[in-house]
Amino acid sequence: MPLIFLAASSALIWAGCISDCKDDYDSALESCKLLYDTPDDADFLQQCIQDAKDEHQSCIDACTS
Repeated sequence: MPLIFLAASSALIWAGCISDCKDDYDSALESCKLLYDTPDDADFLQQCIQDAKDEHQSCIDACTS
């Protein structure tokens, strides 16, 4: 019985970690959009979004390892 509880507990922690990554990613995207909101900022916006994607993937990788 304790083994089942431990497995369920680990699954909840993993799901929470993934959810936190998604929340951080959404927040980063909003920040990018607020910081770089003119056509002249298009390159900066693109880089900011790419950085957010990379950070999100790193977060997901950390959750799954």
